[in-house]
Amino acid sequence: MDMVASRFFKQCKALWAISLLVFVAACGGQTPAPSSRTSPVPMRPVPERSVTEGSEDQAPEELKTADEADKIKVAILLPLSGAEGITGNALLRAATMALFDAYDPRLVMLPFDTKADYTESERVAGLAVEAGADIVLGPLLGQNVTAAGNVLARAGIPMIGFSNDQSVAAPGRYIIGFMPESEVQRVVDYALEAGHSRFAALLPEGKYGDRVRMAFGEAVSFGGGRLSALETYPPDPEAVFEPVKRLGNYDERRQALRDEIRFLRSLNDDMTDEVANRLEAAEALDPVPFDAVIVPEGGELLRTVAPLLPYYEIDPNVVKLLGTGLWNDESILREPPLQNAWFAAPTPDAPTAFLNRYRETYGEPAPRLASIAYDAMSLVAALARDETAKKKNRFSEDRLTASYGFIGIDGLFRLLPDGTNERALAIVEVHRRGLQVIDPAPTAFPAFGYSLRRSASQ
Repeated sequence: MDMVASRFFKQCKALWAISLLVFVAACGGQTPAPSSRTSPVPMRPVPERSVTEGSEDQAPEELKTADEADKIKVAILLPLSGAEGITGNALLRAATMALFDAYDPRLVMLPFDTKADYTESERVAGLAVEAGADIVLGPLLGQNVTAAGNVLARAGIPMIGFSNDQSVAAPGRYIIGFMPESEVQRVVDYALEAGHSRFAALLPEGKYGDRVRMAFGEAVSFGGGRLSALETYPPDPEAVFEPVKRLGNYDERRQALRDEIRFLRSLNDDMTDEVANRLEAAEALDPVPFDAVIVPEGGELLRTVAPLLPYYEIDPNVVKLLGTGLWNDESILREPPLQNAWFAAPTPDAPTAFLNRYRETYGEPAPRLASIAYDAMSLVAALARDETAKKKNRFSEDRLTASYGFIGIDGLFRLLPDGTNERALAIVEVHRRGLQVIDPAPTAFPAFGYSLRRSASQ
Protein backbone atom coordinates (compact mmCIF):
# COMPACT_ATOMS: atom_id res chain seq x y z
CA MET A 1 0.00 0.00 0.00
CA ASP A 2 2.86 2.38 0.85
CA MET A 3 4.41 1.66 -2.55
CA VAL A 4 1.14 2.49 -4.34
CA ALA A 5 0.76 5.72 -2.37
CA SER A 6 4.37 6.68 -3.05
CA ARG A 7 3.91 6.12 -6.77
CA PHE A 8 0.68 8.14 -6.78
CA PHE A 9 2.28 11.17 -5.09
CA LYS A 10 5.30 10.88 -7.37
CA GLN A 11 3.10 11.07 -10.46
CA CYS A 12 1.07 13.94 -9.00
CA LYS A 13 4.31 15.83 -8.35
CA ALA A 14 5.36 15.29 -11.98
CA LEU A 15 1.99 16.54 -13.21
CA TRP A 16 2.26 19.63 -11.00
CA ALA A 17 5.74 20.35 -12.36
CA ILE A 18 4.59 20.06 -15.96
CA SER A 19 1.58 22.28 -15.34
CA LEU A 20 3.96 25.05 -14.27
CA LEU A 21 5.77 24.70 -17.59
CA VAL A 22 2.68 25.08 -19.79
CA PHE A 23 2.24 28.76 -20.56
CA VAL A 24 -1.15 29.61 -22.07
CA ALA A 25 -0.74 32.42 -24.61
CA ALA A 26 -3.85 33.78 -26.34
CA CYS A 27 -5.84 30.64 -25.42
CA GLY A 28 -9.59 30.39 -25.47
CA GLY A 29 -9.65 28.46 -22.18
CA GLN A 30 -7.68 26.23 -19.84
CA THR A 31 -6.91 22.61 -20.63
CA PRO A 32 -7.43 20.06 -17.86
CA ALA A 33 -4.33 18.12 -16.88
CA PRO A 34 -4.25 14.38 -17.55
CA SER A 35 -4.90 11.91 -14.78
CA SER A 36 -1.96 10.29 -12.99
CA ARG A 37 -1.79 6.77 -14.36
CA THR A 38 0.83 4.55 -15.87
CA SER A 39 1.29 5.47 -19.51
CA PRO A 40 3.70 4.92 -22.43
CA VAL A 41 7.14 6.45 -22.61
CA PRO A 42 7.92 8.99 -25.34
CA MET A 43 8.24 7.87 -28.91
CA ARG A 44 11.58 6.32 -29.77
CA PRO A 45 13.44 6.09 -33.07
CA VAL A 46 12.67 2.63 -34.46
CA PRO A 47 16.12 1.06 -33.86
CA GLU A 48 15.99 1.94 -30.16
CA ARG A 49 12.64 0.88 -28.70
CA SER A 50 8.86 1.06 -29.12
CA VAL A 51 6.53 3.69 -27.73
CA THR A 52 4.67 0.95 -25.87
CA GLU A 53 7.61 -0.05 -23.69
CA GLY A 54 8.37 1.10 -20.15
CA SER A 55 6.91 3.86 -18.01
CA GLU A 56 7.60 7.43 -17.04
CA ASP A 57 9.66 6.23 -14.07
CA GLN A 58 12.40 5.23 -16.51
CA ALA A 59 13.32 8.82 -17.41
CA PRO A 60 17.04 9.39 -16.87
CA GLU A 61 17.94 11.12 -13.63
CA GLU A 62 19.58 14.01 -15.50
CA LEU A 63 16.20 14.84 -17.11
CA LYS A 64 14.29 15.15 -13.85
CA THR A 65 15.54 18.69 -13.21
CA ALA A 66 16.25 21.41 -15.72
CA ASP A 67 17.88 24.82 -15.59
CA GLU A 68 16.40 27.66 -17.57
CA ALA A 69 19.16 27.38 -20.15
CA ASP A 70 18.16 23.77 -20.74
CA LYS A 71 14.51 24.54 -21.44
CA ILE A 72 13.16 23.31 -24.78
CA LYS A 73 10.28 25.53 -25.87
CA VAL A 74 7.63 23.81 -27.97
CA ALA A 75 5.01 26.20 -29.33
CA ILE A 76 1.70 24.65 -30.36
CA LEU A 77 -0.61 26.62 -32.64
CA LEU A 78 -4.23 25.48 -32.62
CA PRO A 79 -7.74 26.88 -33.10
CA LEU A 80 -8.68 27.07 -29.42
CA SER A 81 -11.74 29.23 -30.03
CA GLY A 82 -14.26 29.66 -32.83
CA ALA A 83 -15.74 27.05 -35.15
CA GLU A 84 -12.78 24.65 -34.81
CA GLY A 85 -12.31 25.25 -31.08
CA ILE A 86 -13.57 21.85 -29.94
CA THR A 87 -11.13 20.02 -32.20
CA GLY A 88 -8.29 22.39 -31.36
CA ASN A 89 -8.71 21.94 -27.62
CA ALA A 90 -8.86 18.16 -28.04
CA LEU A 91 -5.53 18.24 -29.87
CA LEU A 92 -4.06 20.44 -27.13
CA ARG A 93 -5.19 17.93 -24.52
CA ALA A 94 -3.64 15.07 -26.49
CA ALA A 95 -0.34 16.97 -26.75
CA THR A 96 -0.51 17.60 -23.00
CA MET A 97 -0.88 13.87 -22.41
CA ALA A 98 2.26 13.27 -24.47
CA LEU A 99 4.10 15.98 -22.55
CA PHE A 100 3.11 14.33 -19.28
CA ASP A 101 4.20 10.92 -20.56
CA ALA A 102 7.56 12.32 -21.67
CA TYR A 103 8.42 13.12 -18.04
CA ASP A 104 11.01 15.65 -19.22
CA PRO A 105 10.91 18.92 -17.23
CA ARG A 106 13.02 20.61 -19.90
CA LEU A 107 10.02 20.60 -22.26
CA VAL A 108 7.91 23.75 -22.10
CA MET A 109 4.70 23.89 -24.10
CA LEU A 110 3.53 27.29 -25.33
CA PRO A 111 -0.05 27.17 -26.70
CA PHE A 112 -1.31 29.90 -29.07
CA ASP A 113 -4.83 30.32 -30.47
CA THR A 114 -4.95 30.64 -34.26
CA LYS A 115 -8.76 31.03 -34.24
CA ALA A 116 -8.61 29.04 -37.51
CA ASP A 117 -7.75 32.33 -39.22
CA TYR A 118 -4.94 32.98 -41.72
CA THR A 119 -3.96 36.41 -40.40
CA GLU A 120 -4.16 35.30 -36.78
CA SER A 121 -1.97 32.29 -37.58
CA GLU A 122 0.68 34.65 -38.95
CA ARG A 123 0.43 36.84 -35.86
CA VAL A 124 0.75 34.05 -33.28
CA ALA A 125 3.58 32.45 -35.27
CA GLY A 126 5.39 35.74 -34.75
CA LEU A 127 4.64 35.51 -31.04
CA ALA A 128 6.09 32.00 -30.98
CA VAL A 129 9.28 33.32 -32.57
CA GLU A 130 9.47 36.12 -29.98
CA ALA A 131 8.94 33.57 -27.20
CA GLY A 132 12.02 31.68 -28.37
CA ALA A 133 10.30 28.53 -29.63
CA ASP A 134 12.70 25.78 -30.67
CA ILE A 135 10.05 23.99 -32.73
CA VAL A 136 6.37 24.58 -33.52
CA LEU A 137 3.53 22.05 -33.66
CA GLY A 138 0.41 22.90 -35.67
CA PRO A 139 -1.58 24.66 -36.95
CA LEU A 140 -4.48 22.41 -37.89
CA LEU A 141 -5.86 23.80 -41.16
CA GLY A 142 -3.83 23.78 -44.35
CA GLN A 143 -4.04 27.51 -45.10
CA ASN A 144 -3.02 28.27 -41.51
CA VAL A 145 0.00 25.96 -41.87
CA THR A 146 1.05 28.07 -44.85
CA ALA A 147 0.53 31.34 -42.98
CA ALA A 148 2.47 30.30 -39.89
CA GLY A 149 5.07 28.41 -41.90
CA ASN A 150 6.09 31.48 -43.87
CA VAL A 151 6.81 33.35 -40.64
CA LEU A 152 8.66 30.47 -39.01
CA ALA A 153 10.75 29.74 -42.12
CA ARG A 154 12.19 33.27 -41.99
CA ALA A 155 13.20 32.61 -38.38
CA GLY A 156 14.66 29.19 -39.19
CA ILE A 157 12.24 27.38 -36.86
CA PRO A 158 10.92 23.97 -38.02
CA MET A 159 7.25 23.15 -37.73
CA ILE A 160 5.11 20.02 -37.78
CA GLY A 161 1.59 20.93 -38.93
CA PHE A 162 -1.46 18.83 -38.18
CA SER A 163 -2.87 19.18 -41.70
CA ASN A 164 -3.07 16.36 -44.25
CA ASP A 165 -2.87 18.72 -47.24
CA GLN A 166 0.33 17.90 -49.07
CA SER A 167 0.13 21.14 -51.05
CA VAL A 168 1.10 23.15 -47.94
CA ALA A 169 4.12 20.97 -47.08
CA ALA A 170 7.66 22.18 -47.75
CA PRO A 171 11.17 21.47 -46.48
CA GLY A 172 11.20 22.49 -42.83
CA ARG A 173 7.39 22.75 -42.87
CA TYR A 174 6.21 19.21 -42.25
CA ILE A 175 2.69 17.82 -42.03
CA ILE A 176 1.79 14.82 -39.88
CA GLY A 177 -1.90 14.38 -40.77
CA PHE A 178 -3.26 11.21 -42.39
CA MET A 179 -2.74 11.69 -46.12
CA PRO A 180 -5.34 10.07 -48.40
CA GLU A 181 -2.67 9.50 -51.05
CA SER A 182 -0.89 6.97 -48.82
CA GLU A 183 -4.15 5.23 -47.94
CA VAL A 184 -5.20 4.96 -51.58
CA GLN A 185 -1.80 3.61 -52.66
CA ARG A 186 -1.82 0.95 -49.95
CA VAL A 187 -5.33 -0.35 -50.58
CA VAL A 188 -4.92 -0.36 -54.37
CA ASP A 189 -1.61 -2.22 -54.08
CA TYR A 190 -3.30 -4.85 -51.93
CA ALA A 191 -6.28 -5.18 -54.28
CA LEU A 192 -3.93 -5.66 -57.24
CA GLU A 193 -2.01 -8.34 -55.36
CA ALA A 194 -5.32 -10.04 -54.56
CA GLY A 195 -6.09 -10.34 -58.28
CA HIS A 196 -8.30 -7.33 -58.98
CA SER A 197 -7.45 -5.54 -62.20
CA ARG A 198 -10.48 -3.52 -63.35
CA PHE A 199 -11.21 -0.55 -61.08
CA ALA A 200 -13.89 2.10 -60.67
CA ALA A 201 -14.21 5.14 -58.44
CA LEU A 202 -17.18 6.90 -56.87
CA LEU A 203 -15.74 10.18 -55.62
CA PRO A 204 -17.05 13.18 -53.67
CA GLU A 205 -16.78 16.54 -55.37
CA GLY A 206 -14.24 18.91 -53.87
CA LYS A 207 -10.57 18.97 -52.91
CA TYR A 208 -10.54 15.63 -51.06
CA GLY A 209 -12.16 13.84 -53.98
CA ASP A 210 -9.72 15.46 -56.41
CA ARG A 211 -6.76 14.24 -54.36
CA VAL A 212 -8.15 10.71 -54.22
CA ARG A 213 -8.85 10.78 -57.97
CA MET A 214 -5.24 11.64 -58.80
CA ALA A 215 -3.76 9.16 -56.32
CA PHE A 216 -6.16 6.40 -57.40
CA GLY A 217 -5.44 6.88 -61.10
CA GLU A 218 -1.70 6.80 -60.52
CA ALA A 219 -1.85 3.74 -58.25
CA VAL A 220 -4.04 1.75 -60.65
CA SER A 221 -1.99 2.70 -63.71
CA PHE A 222 1.39 2.10 -62.04
CA GLY A 223 0.21 -1.29 -60.77
CA GLY A 224 -0.91 -2.43 -64.22
CA GLY A 225 -4.67 -2.17 -63.60
CA ARG A 226 -7.32 -0.44 -65.66
CA LEU A 227 -9.69 2.34 -64.62
CA SER A 228 -13.02 1.33 -66.14
CA ALA A 229 -15.50 3.81 -64.65
CA LEU A 230 -15.55 7.00 -62.59
CA GLU A 231 -18.35 9.15 -61.23
CA THR A 232 -18.49 12.10 -58.82
CA TYR A 233 -21.29 13.28 -56.56
CA PRO A 234 -22.05 16.47 -54.57
CA PRO A 235 -22.12 16.47 -50.73
CA ASP A 236 -25.90 16.05 -50.68
CA PRO A 237 -27.60 12.75 -49.74
CA GLU A 238 -30.45 13.52 -52.14
CA ALA A 239 -28.06 13.93 -55.07
CA VAL A 240 -26.09 10.67 -54.88
CA PHE A 241 -28.64 8.38 -56.55
CA GLU A 242 -27.96 9.32 -60.17
CA PRO A 243 -24.15 9.15 -59.91
CA VAL A 244 -24.34 5.63 -58.43
CA LYS A 245 -26.79 4.60 -61.14
CA ARG A 246 -24.45 5.95 -63.82
CA LEU A 247 -21.45 4.22 -62.27
CA GLY A 248 -23.24 0.89 -62.58
CA ASN A 249 -24.51 1.74 -66.09
CA TYR A 250 -27.80 0.62 -64.62
CA ASP A 251 -30.29 1.92 -67.22
CA GLU A 252 -28.37 0.46 -70.18
CA ARG A 253 -27.88 -2.92 -68.47
CA ARG A 254 -31.53 -3.08 -67.49
CA GLN A 255 -32.63 -2.19 -71.03
CA ALA A 256 -30.31 -4.89 -72.41
CA LEU A 257 -32.01 -7.45 -70.15
CA ARG A 258 -35.47 -6.36 -71.31
CA ASP A 259 -34.39 -6.56 -74.96
CA GLU A 260 -33.03 -10.08 -74.41
CA ILE A 261 -36.27 -11.23 -72.75
CA ARG A 262 -38.34 -9.67 -75.54
CA PHE A 263 -36.22 -11.43 -78.16
CA LEU A 264 -36.53 -14.82 -76.46
CA ARG A 265 -40.30 -14.50 -76.25
CA SER A 266 -40.48 -13.53 -79.93
CA LEU A 267 -39.15 -16.99 -80.84
CA ASN A 268 -42.41 -18.58 -79.63
CA ASP A 269 -40.63 -21.63 -78.27
CA ASP A 270 -41.36 -23.36 -74.97
CA MET A 271 -37.66 -23.64 -74.11
CA THR A 272 -36.83 -19.99 -74.87
CA ASP A 273 -39.98 -18.91 -73.00
CA GLU A 274 -38.72 -20.78 -69.93
CA VAL A 275 -35.32 -19.06 -70.20
CA ALA A 276 -37.07 -15.71 -70.56
CA ASN A 277 -39.16 -16.40 -67.47
CA ARG A 278 -36.06 -17.23 -65.42
CA LEU A 279 -34.27 -14.10 -66.58
CA GLU A 280 -37.31 -11.98 -65.80
CA ALA A 281 -37.68 -13.48 -62.32
CA ALA A 282 -34.00 -13.15 -61.47
CA GLU A 283 -33.57 -9.69 -63.05
CA ALA A 284 -29.99 -10.78 -63.73
CA LEU A 285 -28.28 -7.84 -65.40
CA ASP A 286 -25.00 -8.14 -67.26
CA PRO A 287 -21.98 -7.71 -64.94
CA VAL A 288 -20.40 -4.29 -64.49
CA PRO A 289 -17.04 -3.74 -66.26
CA PHE A 290 -15.04 -3.56 -63.02
CA ASP A 291 -14.20 -5.85 -60.11
CA ALA A 292 -13.22 -3.24 -57.48
CA VAL A 293 -14.56 0.22 -56.67
CA ILE A 294 -13.24 2.84 -54.27
CA VAL A 295 -15.70 4.93 -52.24
CA PRO A 296 -13.68 7.49 -50.21
CA GLU A 297 -16.53 8.69 -48.02
CA GLY A 298 -17.39 8.59 -44.34
CA GLY A 299 -20.13 9.21 -41.81
CA GLU A 300 -23.78 9.56 -42.80
CA LEU A 301 -23.04 10.07 -46.48
CA LEU A 302 -21.21 6.73 -46.65
CA ARG A 303 -24.20 5.08 -45.00
CA THR A 304 -26.38 6.62 -47.72
CA VAL A 305 -24.15 5.68 -50.63
CA ALA A 306 -23.32 2.09 -49.59
CA PRO A 307 -26.86 0.61 -49.92
CA LEU A 308 -27.25 2.21 -53.34
CA LEU A 309 -24.48 0.07 -54.81
CA PRO A 310 -26.36 -3.26 -54.60
CA TYR A 311 -29.65 -1.44 -55.34
CA TYR A 312 -28.23 -0.46 -58.71
CA GLU A 313 -26.81 -3.95 -59.27
CA ILE A 314 -23.20 -3.33 -58.24
CA ASP A 315 -22.95 -6.54 -56.25
CA PRO A 316 -20.55 -6.32 -53.26
CA ASN A 317 -20.21 -10.10 -53.42
CA VAL A 318 -18.65 -9.73 -56.87
CA VAL A 319 -17.16 -6.23 -56.81
CA LYS A 320 -14.70 -5.55 -53.95
CA LEU A 321 -15.46 -2.27 -52.16
CA LEU A 322 -12.42 -0.19 -51.17
CA GLY A 323 -12.18 2.77 -48.82
CA THR A 324 -9.82 5.27 -47.23
CA GLY A 325 -9.15 6.23 -43.63
CA LEU A 326 -12.59 7.87 -43.51
CA TRP A 327 -13.88 4.33 -43.03
CA ASN A 328 -11.98 3.97 -39.77
CA ASP A 329 -15.22 4.19 -37.82
CA GLU A 330 -16.97 1.26 -36.14
CA SER A 331 -20.39 2.63 -37.08
CA ILE A 332 -19.88 1.16 -40.58
CA LEU A 333 -19.96 -2.35 -39.12
CA ARG A 334 -23.74 -2.26 -39.29
CA GLU A 335 -23.80 -1.64 -43.05
CA PRO A 336 -24.39 -4.96 -44.91
CA PRO A 337 -22.98 -3.76 -48.27
CA LEU A 338 -19.65 -2.94 -46.58
CA GLN A 339 -19.13 -6.41 -45.16
CA ASN A 340 -15.75 -7.81 -46.28
CA ALA A 341 -14.74 -4.45 -47.78
CA TRP A 342 -11.15 -3.23 -47.41
CA PHE A 343 -9.50 0.01 -46.40
CA ALA A 344 -6.01 1.11 -45.32
CA ALA A 345 -5.45 2.50 -41.82
CA PRO A 346 -3.12 2.31 -38.83
CA THR A 347 -3.36 -0.96 -36.91
CA PRO A 348 -6.43 -0.30 -34.70
CA ASP A 349 -5.29 -1.59 -31.28
CA ALA A 350 -3.00 1.26 -30.17
CA PRO A 351 -5.22 4.11 -31.42
CA THR A 352 -8.24 2.50 -29.74
CA ALA A 353 -6.36 2.21 -26.45
CA PHE A 354 -5.26 5.85 -26.73
CA LEU A 355 -8.79 7.07 -27.43
CA ASN A 356 -10.09 5.06 -24.47
CA ARG A 357 -7.39 6.54 -22.26
CA TYR A 358 -8.28 10.05 -23.46
CA ARG A 359 -11.94 9.43 -22.58
CA GLU A 360 -10.99 8.16 -19.12
CA THR A 361 -8.71 11.15 -18.58
CA TYR A 362 -11.01 13.94 -19.75
CA GLY A 363 -14.46 12.40 -19.46
CA GLU A 364 -15.37 12.85 -23.13
CA PRO A 365 -14.48 11.26 -26.47
CA ALA A 366 -11.63 12.60 -28.61
CA PRO A 367 -11.73 13.16 -32.36
CA ARG A 368 -9.83 10.43 -34.18
CA LEU A 369 -7.07 12.81 -35.25
CA ALA A 370 -6.18 13.65 -31.62
CA SER A 371 -3.55 10.94 -31.86
CA ILE A 372 -1.49 12.97 -34.34
CA ALA A 373 -1.02 15.72 -31.74
CA TYR A 374 0.11 13.10 -29.24
CA ASP A 375 2.55 11.63 -31.76
CA ALA A 376 3.91 15.04 -32.75
CA MET A 377 4.70 15.96 -29.15
CA SER A 378 6.13 12.48 -28.53
CA LEU A 379 8.39 12.90 -31.56
CA VAL A 380 9.71 16.17 -30.13
CA ALA A 381 10.29 14.47 -26.77
CA ALA A 382 12.11 11.58 -28.43
CA LEU A 383 14.50 13.90 -30.25
CA ALA A 384 14.99 15.97 -27.10
CA ARG A 385 16.07 12.90 -25.13
CA ASP A 386 18.97 12.19 -27.44
CA GLU A 387 21.85 13.78 -25.56
CA THR A 388 24.25 13.21 -28.46
CA ALA A 389 22.66 16.12 -30.34
CA LYS A 390 23.52 19.70 -29.53
CA LYS A 391 20.62 22.00 -28.77
CA LYS A 392 20.99 23.97 -32.00
CA ASN A 393 20.61 20.89 -34.22
CA ARG A 394 18.23 18.84 -32.07
CA PHE A 395 15.39 19.47 -34.54
CA SER A 396 17.48 19.65 -37.70
CA GLU A 397 16.12 18.37 -41.00
CA ASP A 398 18.23 15.22 -41.01
CA ARG A 399 16.96 14.28 -37.53
CA LEU A 400 13.31 15.09 -38.21
CA THR A 401 13.42 13.14 -41.48
CA ALA A 402 15.32 10.10 -40.19
CA SER A 403 14.81 7.44 -42.84
CA TYR A 404 14.03 4.69 -40.33
CA GLY A 405 11.07 6.66 -39.01
CA PHE A 406 9.41 6.64 -35.61
CA ILE A 407 6.77 4.52 -33.89
CA GLY A 408 3.78 6.36 -32.48
CA ILE A 409 0.19 5.74 -31.47
CA ASP A 410 -0.68 5.33 -35.16
CA GLY A 411 2.25 3.06 -35.87
CA LEU A 412 5.38 3.56 -37.92
CA PHE A 413 5.71 6.87 -39.75
CA ARG A 414 8.36 9.21 -41.04
CA LEU A 415 8.53 12.81 -42.18
CA LEU A 416 9.87 13.18 -45.71
CA PRO A 417 12.36 15.83 -46.89
CA ASP A 418 9.66 17.53 -48.99
CA GLY A 419 7.53 18.09 -45.87
CA THR A 420 4.99 15.32 -46.48
CA ASN A 421 4.87 12.08 -44.50
CA GLU A 422 4.76 8.36 -45.09
CA ARG A 423 2.96 5.85 -42.89
CA ALA A 424 3.08 2.10 -42.57
CA LEU A 425 -0.58 1.14 -42.91
CA ALA A 426 -2.45 -2.10 -42.40
CA ILE A 427 -5.25 -3.44 -44.58
CA VAL A 428 -8.42 -3.64 -42.52
CA GLU A 429 -11.49 -5.70 -43.45
CA VAL A 430 -14.99 -4.81 -42.30
CA HIS A 431 -16.93 -7.48 -40.39
CA ARG A 432 -20.02 -7.33 -38.20
CA ARG A 433 -17.92 -8.51 -35.29
CA GLY A 434 -15.37 -5.74 -35.78
CA LEU A 435 -12.64 -4.26 -37.93
CA GLN A 436 -10.06 -6.96 -38.60
CA VAL A 437 -6.48 -6.56 -39.85
CA ILE A 438 -5.99 -8.94 -42.77
CA ASP A 439 -2.60 -7.63 -43.90
CA PRO A 440 -0.37 -6.16 -41.16
CA ALA A 441 1.42 -2.87 -41.55
CA PRO A 442 5.07 -3.16 -42.61
CA THR A 443 7.48 -3.10 -39.69
CA ALA A 444 10.22 -1.08 -41.41
CA PHE A 445 10.57 1.47 -44.15
CA PRO A 446 12.46 0.89 -47.39
CA ALA A 447 14.61 3.63 -48.87
CA PHE A 448 12.88 6.90 -49.73
CA GLY A 449 10.99 6.70 -53.00
CA TYR A 450 10.01 3.03 -52.80
CA SER A 451 6.55 1.73 -51.98
CA LEU A 452 5.78 0.10 -48.66
CA ARG A 453 4.20 -2.78 -50.55
CA ARG A 454 7.64 -3.90 -51.67
CA SER A 455 8.97 -3.69 -48.11
CA ALA A 456 6.06 -5.73 -46.76
CA SER A 457 6.51 -8.49 -49.33
CA GLN A 458 10.22 -8.98 -48.75
